[in-house]
This record gives sequence, C-alpha cells and structure tokens, in this order.
Amino acid sequence: MIAQLEAMVRRARLLPVLLPVLIFGGWGLGHLTTRAIELPSNVPVRITDTSYTPSRKLDRLDRFTSFLQKDGHETEQYIALYQDHVLPVEKTLRGWGVDRGTARKVAWPLVEYSFDRGLDPATVVAIVLVESDGRPSATSFVGARGLMQVMPAHAGMWQGCGRNLYDIESNICNGTSIFAALLRRFKGDERRALLAYNGCVRGTNTPNCEIYPQRVRNLSSQIKRKWESTGGATRATTSLAAAP
Repeated sequence: MIAQLEAMVRRARLLPVLLPVLIFGGWGLGHLTTRAIELPSNVPVRITDTSYTPSRKLDRLDRFTSFLQKDGHETEQYIALYQDHVLPVEKTLRGWGVDRGTARKVAWPLVEYSFDRGLDPATVVAIVLVESDGRPSATSFVGARGLMQVMPAHAGMWQGCGRNLYDIESNICNGTSIFAALLRRFKGDERRALLAYNGCVRGTNTPNCEIYPQRVRNLSSQIKRKWESTGGATRATTSLAAAP
C-alpha cells in the first residue's frame, strides 16, 4: 500500500484530486481504527474467556493499527511536501500559460531534481520558462530539445537520466545535472554557469546571449516574490530523497 501511494504521490498527477481520499484513507483510517478499539469510559469492563481472543490475534491487530497510523502520518508528510513545494511550481507554470496537465507532470520532477542537485527550484523554473516557455516539445534552431533545451550530445551522459529529451523527466534530469555541474565548475558563480548553460562562454553561439543570466535572475526573483506572498517555499533545506 505504501509503495503504491509513494509511486502515485511522487509523480503528483492525481494528487490534487485525491487529497481528501489520502487524508481520510490514511490518517483518518488509522485514527478511526484506534478509536474503534478503545472502550468508552462509561462502559464497564467484563473479563471473558481469553481462549476466544488469542494473544497472537491481538498482536496482529496492534501491528495493523500501528501500520495504519504510520501510513497516515507519511501521507500527511507527502501532502505537506506537495502543497509547500510542488504546488507553487505547478501554479507558476500555469500562470505562464502551460496547460494544467503538463504543469502537473513537470512540477514534481522539477522540484525533486532541483533539490537532489542542490539547485534553487525558482531558478530552474526560470530556466525552463526562458528556454522553452514550458513546452516539452520545443526544439531550437541549433537542435536543443525539450523543457530545458538540452543538446542531444548531452543526453544520457548523467547517471539515471534518460536519452529522450522530449520526455519531461529525462529532460529535467539532464538539464539540472548540466546546470549543477556548471555551478561546480565555476565555483558557485551563477552568472558564469548560466552563460555556459546558454552556450555563451565566448558569446558566439546565441544572439544577445550576454543578457541571458539577467533574464533568468529577474524571472527567478519574480517567482520567489510570488511564492513568498502566497506562503510557498522558495528554497528547500533538505532533499526530497530524505522523504519517507
């Protein structure tokens, strides 16, 4: 049950629709089960023949009740994770004109890969919007593909990243890996990393590429202000990999 829930929630395709089900099916079921096996205070206790309630069955019931409560707690954590980090990204993409279905498919892997690589999700969202307007099928005149406009030569170079750059998750996996590597190369200098990401190291590959870092930074700042005004998280302090 937990594995199925995790797989469903990690992609967040149906989570907004299923929030009531998750809440009442997880935490609620565990809570109600606990209440169901408690005796009301005004009911006298009567000792019966213990042969009808073997200790093995009681132990099994106790473990099952604990499982339901634990499952409900993890469900609440996933819901909080979605609401605090993933939903703000989804809303930003939709506000930029990305359709609901695509925004939902993009938001979770974008947040997940950003956190895993130590990147600011707002900056990654800004890169996606500047590069492709949030269109997974985008192709540039030089052959860069997908949401983060990754060149085919870089596809599959990074462990765990697929080669299909029109696939949302594979593209974000490759794009965030490239940007994180560039930040390490330039010792955290975001401007130089963004210039390199845009192929502007020598200023010859992209017209007016010298303004690219500022475009990304301006949009990232705008996104952060919006998230702050609505209570959304702007930067994670822990990786999603630490989630249950």
